[in-house]
Amino acid sequence: MYIKAGFILIFLFILTAALAPIEKATTFHDKATRMESIDYIPFIPGEYLNFNLHYGIINAGEASLSIGKDEKKIAGHNHFEVNVSGKSYSFFDPFYKVRDKYQSYIDEKTMYPTVFVRDVQEGNFAKKENYIFVRSKNEVISGSKTFTVDPDMHDLVSTFYYIRCIDFSKQKPGTNFEFATFFDEKVMHTGIRYTGKEIISTKFGKMRCYVFKPILVKGRVFKNQDDMLLYVSEDRNQIPVRIQSKIYLDYVKADLESYKNLKYPLTALVDRRVVSK
Repeated sequence: MYIKAGFILIFLFILTAALAPIEKATTFHDKATRMESIDYIPFIPGEYLNFNLHYGIINAGEASLSIGKDEKKIAGHNHFEVNVSGKSYSFFDPFYKVRDKYQSYIDEKTMYPTVFVRDVQEGNFAKKENYIFVRSKNEVISGSKTFTVDPDMHDLVSTFYYIRCIDFSKQKPGTNFEFATFFDEKVMHTGIRYTGKEIISTKFGKMRCYVFKPILVKGRVFKNQDDMLLYVSEDRNQIPVRIQSKIYLDYVKADLESYKNLKYPLTALVDRRVVSK
């Protein structure tokens, strides 16, 4: 994804920047790994995650990741309906207004998408698009256009939920993972590196996390791969807890603000503060 502005508000922009496009697998320092099978599905219909978005000391926006409470049947298969939304707060709109919505219908058995919808407004930029993934033909239909793609093609939203299905308790630090994502009517090769574990302070208490660094495109918004970190709860839920990145002179950070309907208890908490969810 090519960032069109120096300031990133929308959570998915931050999240998928963590899956920024790489030129090809040769960019990886070590051999990348593709997930051959689903280890387990760590989420259920009704899961809801809400995040605060900060630019430096400014609380500038919010974003949410939610799975519809009802399963959707498409072509005889049950699907998760996943919605991602993000917006800047009204006081920040004159500087950079964000009103973004993404939707993905993801096959519950394969975790591959069937339908992807994007409706975004970011500053002066606005775009709507709708993709249909025809798995039987390895095609993506976008309006009147048809694209031939590999069988393992994802959209932006399904990529992240697919990643959550990797059991990172079985992975070694330094392992890279590569994914193929269809976006802006082209294929992006995306990747993350698992670097190990860390305990961080959150509004819920201290939490054990898996830590990841994305494979980033140098010379664009981020200076190098150390400019962004993704923290995921070290438990069976594997939910995003914090994403932070350095952009130009300051940091953009997304922190988990609230959660509902997790599939498993949040055992990653080392100690627990009394907070409203």
